[in-house]
Amino acid sequence: MLRKMLVAAAISAACVSPAFAQADMVCDQAGMTRLETDVGQITDTGRKEMAQKELAMAKEALAANDEEKCKSHMANAMKGKDPM
Repeated sequence: MLRKMLVAAAISAACVSPAFAQADMVCDQAGMTRLETDVGQITDTGRKEMAQKELAMAKEALAANDEEKCKSHMANAMKGKDPM
């Protein structure tokens, strides 16, 4: 019983963490600059290319004042930065 509860807690924590990370993300020029630096440090070509595309879309969303779309693309770019 305790094991099932611990597994359920771990699964829910894994699902909720990305949502909190996106909520803490700030879609502004400073955030873009930090993200550009992180993306520039990616060594895997495939991940870097994906992250650069997401970063470009985040910049477009920032210019259009679409904060939710901007945060979504920033989160996707960050996924390219961190191997899963």
